[in-house]
Amino acid sequence: MAILFLIIGILSLGISAYFFTKKPEIAPLEISAQKQKGDNFENYMIQRLAKQDEIQLVGKVSDYYQNGITALENYEPDLKFKYKNKPFAVECKWRNAFKNGKTDWAKNRQIQNYLNYQNTKKEKVYVALGIGGKPEAPERLYLIPLYRLTLEFVTEDYIQEFVINDDAEMLKILNKN
Repeated sequence: MAILFLIIGILSLGISAYFFTKKPEIAPLEISAQKQKGDNFENYMIQRLAKQDEIQLVGKVSDYYQNGITALENYEPDLKFKYKNKPFAVECKWRNAFKNGKTDWAKNRQIQNYLNYQNTKKEKVYVALGIGGKPEAPERLYLIPLYRLTLEFVTEDYIQEFVINDDAEMLKILNKN
């Protein structure tokens, strides 16, 4: 009888370990909705930036991922532009709101990918952070130089100087940094 309980205990332990270590799966519809929000915000940023004099859209990352296969460019910022013939890149992030005055914007490995891109390509990287509203029309927009974002989260107060109310402010940030 003791052997039976021992076997049941070992099986229970094995099953528990399996479910404890199994990565949570995101439903395809949820991924699709997240990707759509990201695409909408990227398109918003393309329209905001590329309509400016002397800014040209150079490229947009494909975000290809399927069945464990991902494109290497997925580790790069979302959008690539030239301003006065000088290249720069923009990583786009849209969030519903600040919670308790802060929001997560990236994981540490993503930050490292953007820093590596900036250092390797010798191109400045900016983070476009949309807050509230809809991805295609955020209530607030920030354009933050990557060097100012070293943590996985950002506080509203810390990035206040990078708020974009009009196109002139966007160009001012690009010219300054």
